[in-house]
Amino acid sequence: MTNAPFFDRLEARRREAETTLCVGIDPRLERMPPEITRGREGDVEAILTAFGIEILELTAADAACWKPQIAFFEAHGLPGLRAFVSVLVEARSRGCLIVADVKRGDIGSTASAYAKAFLEPGGDLEADCITVNPYLGRDALQPFVDAAHKAGKGLYVLVKTSNPGAVDLQDLPVDGGGHLYERTAALVHELGEPTVSADTGLACVGAVVGATYPRDLVAMRERLPATPLLIPGLGAQGASPADVVAGFRTDGSGGVVNASRSITYPTASDGDWRTAVTAAARQSREDIHAAGIHA
Repeated sequence: MTNAPFFDRLEARRREAETTLCVGIDPRLERMPPEITRGREGDVEAILTAFGIEILELTAADAACWKPQIAFFEAHGLPGLRAFVSVLVEARSRGCLIVADVKRGDIGSTASAYAKAFLEPGGDLEADCITVNPYLGRDALQPFVDAAHKAGKGLYVLVKTSNPGAVDLQDLPVDGGGHLYERTAALVHELGEPTVSADTGLACVGAVVGATYPRDLVAMRERLPATPLLIPGLGAQGASPADVVAGFRTDGSGGVVNASRSITYPTASDGDWRTAVTAAARQSREDIHAAGIHA
């Protein structure tokens, strides 16, 4: 492997910085603060790049990792994609751990091509970890698992997402009992089991499980002891710090809690966006800690 496994590196960052916070980077032009747009009017690439780099800087002391959502960059075509790459390059130069929220998923050679694009070292779109859609099944996930394990990268597979519509498909009953998301969790466990690290006891295949469904989060942590969890839903989506506690192992390992809008677009900015972002990240980190997660 070219690197230590991603989730080993993430655990080291968690312990060193005493944080389990993942900060989402979702650049929206309509909400962009004047501190970012001033002097860059009309230059979308420069605005998106500056926003992403500012978030890395402003939350550096309080985040374990960062999650740029590629859709908010792709929406602006080539300028947006160039900005996405610039943020990834800057993150690597700072030693920041990046979870690229790309939610890719396809069969055979197409899945391999996606894995090459985002997980192969040296590529323009290289990230430390990516999100993956499991809907097409085992053979669509395997190329991502193989690529991640080889390169010391990580995956977060969508299992029980935080949005209200998650129940439309993920809660459907399946033959043999249980629900579709539980079958997906079992597949995540099977694919990850051969990749479990001797140092942390964590596989390179993680799962996305939303804190907006706290009972399901409890069940998933119990069923997936070696699976790292990405836990969205805190803040703008309504989950509380107390809701996320069940997503962690007893020693505080095995999870990160994502917050995006509540940190990057704080409501009580008082005209000082930078100070407010830093304060929001610090508050989220402290709230998670106070709820019982000891980084």
